[in-house]
Amino acid sequence: MGTLTVTSWKYNASSRYLKIFYDDGTGELYYPVPEFIYDNLLRRTDKTAFVHKYLEYDLHFTRVSIQ
Repeated sequence: MGTLTVTSWKYNASSRYLKIFYDDGTGELYYPVPEFIYDNLLRRTDKTAFVHKYLEYDLHFTRVSIQ
C-alpha cells in the first residue's frame, strides 16, 4: 500500500466530526476531534503528515473508514 495524500477535509464543530479524504477516493471519519486539533490541521502545510501523527495514532479518536 502506497502513501495516500490528503486532498480535502470537512469539520463539523457541533458534532466534532472530522472527515479526511484521500487522493485514491477513500476517506476516514475521526471523532471526537476538538476544534483546536482542527485549527492545527489548517495551519499545517503537510496535511497528510498531520493526520498520521495526530489522528491515526491518537487513541482518543475513533476512526471509521469511508468508502
